Amino acid sequence: MGHGIEEWLNVKGKKFLKNIGIEEGHRVLDFGCGNGVYSIPAARVAGRRGRVYVLDDDKNAIRELSETADSEGLDNIIIVEGTEEIEDESVDAALFYDVLHYMDKKQREGVYGEIRRILKTGGILSVYPKHNKHDRPLWSLSEMDIDDIVNEIENFGFHLEGKYTVRLIHNGNYGDGTVLNFRKGGTLAVAFGTDDGERLNDSHFGSAKFFHIYRFHDGNAELVEMRENIKIEEDESLRGGDPKKARATANALAGIDVLVGRRFGPNITRMMDKFVCVVARTDSIDNAADMVKSSMGRILAEMNKNNRRHIILTSPGKKE
Repeated sequence: MGHGIEEWLNVKGKKFLKNIGIEEGHRVLDFGCGNGVYSIPAARVAGRRGRVYVLDDDKNAIRELSETADSEGLDNIIIVEGTEEIEDESVDAALFYDVLHYMDKKQREGVYGEIRRILKTGGILSVYPKHNKHDRPLWSLSEMDIDDIVNEIENFGFHLEGKYTVRLIHNGNYGDGTVLNFRKGGTLAVAFGTDDGERLNDSHFGSAKFFHIYRFHDGNAELVEMRENIKIEEDESLRGGDPKKARATANALAGIDVLVGRRFGPNITRMMDKFVCVVARTDSIDNAADMVKSSMGRILAEMNKNNRRHIILTSPGKKE
C-alpha cells in the first residue's frame, strides 16, 4: 500500500468516520466494502466491543480485506454474504460509499428497505454518491443530482442530518466528495411542557402543570395524551438541582424520548441521561412541534450519543 492509503487507514480515515458519527462499540455495515479502505478504519474506531460487517460481490477484494484484517489483528470484522444475515435493528451505522451507481432504482429501493430493517432507530446511513450527475456521472446515477438522491432515500423513512464536502479516498487516491448523513426515523414520543395546553410554559420544563405528549412518525405529529405533572416540594438551595424532583419528573415521563420546553432548570444534566432535551425558542406548542419535525435528524443523532447535550431550536430565519 502507498503512503496515502496507510495514512488514511491509520489516521485520516478514523478521524473522518468519527466525524460522521461512528463511535467505540458501534456495529457498522460497510456495504460494497471493496478491499476495506473504510472497513479497516471503522474497525479501529469501533474497537473490541464493536463489529464491522463487510459485504461485497468482489471476492478478490474481500480476500484482500480479510488478509489485511488478519495481519492487523482486527478480529471484529465479520464477512457476510448478504444483509439477511444481520438481525433486525442491530446496526448503529451503514456506510454506502461509491456503490449506489451500480444499482438500478428497483435494486436501490430494495436495499434501502433492508437497511431500514437492520438499523436501530436513530442509526446512521452515510452515503457517498460518487458518479452522480455532477461528479463524473456514470450508469444509474448519471441523471440524478444530490437533491434527487436525498429525496429518494428520505422516502424510505430516513432524515437528512447533514451534507458535507470532505476529502476522502476514491480508487486509492484522495479527492473531494459529497457525503450525505441520514438518520433512521421511527416513532418518537415527545413531551411539551405547558400550563394551558397551547403555549410552552414560561418557567423551566419541570415546573409545567401538564405535559402534552405527541407521537412523531414519518413526518407527522399527533397529540396522544396529556399528563399532569407530579407536584413535589423542591429544595431550590441545592446546586445542580434537587435529585428528588428530577426522579419525580422522570417517573411522570416514563416512555417518553424527547422533552421540549422554553427553558430547563439545573436538573437538565440528570434528565439528559434518560431523554433528549430540546430548548425551543418559541411560545406556541404548534410552532415547537414544527421545529421538532424539521430538526428530526439532529434529535435522532443526539439520541444515539453516549454523552448527550441539549439542543436549541429557533424558528426559521431567526438567529440564535
